[in-house]
Amino acid sequence: MKRQCLLVMLSFLLVAFISGDVFAGSTYRIKWGVASPRIGSFAYIATLSRTVNKDLKGQVVLSPMETGGFLDNILRLRKRLLHCGLTNNLAAYACYKGVADFKGKGDDQLRGLWGGYVAPVLQVAIKGKGINSIYDLNGKPYVMSPGTTGGRLSKMFLESLGINADYKLMGISSGIDAMKAGSVDAFYRIGPLDSSILEIQSTMDVVFLPVTNDDLEKFEKAWPKHGLQFTLPANIYRDQTEPVLCLAYACGDYSHTGVPEDVIYKIVMSAYKNREKIAKTVPITRDGNWADMWNQTLKYMEVPLHKGAIKAYRELGFTIPDRLIPPEAR
Repeated sequence: MKRQCLLVMLSFLLVAFISGDVFAGSTYRIKWGVASPRIGSFAYIATLSRTVNKDLKGQVVLSPMETGGFLDNILRLRKRLLHCGLTNNLAAYACYKGVADFKGKGDDQLRGLWGGYVAPVLQVAIKGKGINSIYDLNGKPYVMSPGTTGGRLSKMFLESLGINADYKLMGISSGIDAMKAGSVDAFYRIGPLDSSILEIQSTMDVVFLPVTNDDLEKFEKAWPKHGLQFTLPANIYRDQTEPVLCLAYACGDYSHTGVPEDVIYKIVMSAYKNREKIAKTVPITRDGNWADMWNQTLKYMEVPLHKGAIKAYRELGFTIPDRLIPPEAR
């Protein structure tokens, strides 16, 4: 009898363990895709996670996940390998609609959380390589990380201007190392104060390559809504004594319909409540206006919001435009 009772108890514990009910309680664990810890966006999601986790006290636990980049995050969301992820808003829209480079790989279950921040796409070359403008990148060894939306956007931008760099395919971290080793001449990087650029400048001098309004107009004509701009103020980096006009993009955070409404509701409410604290901690969110969460969402997000986000924003007193309401929330 005792043996039977023990077997029943063990069976119960095994089932409970598999379902997570005993050991995890009511905690919902969220895997949040970012990119390499060597770039600034990782610090943003780490700050977001730390703040929300403290606020929600174990109800929901956010865990930043290193990925190949923002494009990789979209693909992982599509395959349900992530619960949430950071990416470029227009790339997310392309995936949602199944157009451009996402043709045949669309996901109409992708859902938005908030519109995020605007960041410069910096074109950076090693000093002494004869590269003083973006047009000098033609034919030069240039890091291209295929899992990143920054790489996707840079390639679209350069090719719209007739610039064909010699793209060297490598990951984010290996691209940083290749720049430091001098085996490539240039790369792109995102953010007003990017840690990887500071890392490279510890061993060599670099040149920041400005764009022109004419360049941005040509890009906008080739790819509508893509020609955002950002002026990097002088003296953000060593020896960068003049402002630099840059291509920019808007980055937001996304989920999918498979994540429960109440979980997303709690995350969005917590993020909104702590938005000023989160934004001021990291340069990329501070300078990219992340704290203006709702207006950034209205301005830059094209994918419908998650039902849980809609509930949160309505409780906060905002009116949701029709284009951001998904079928399940109508």
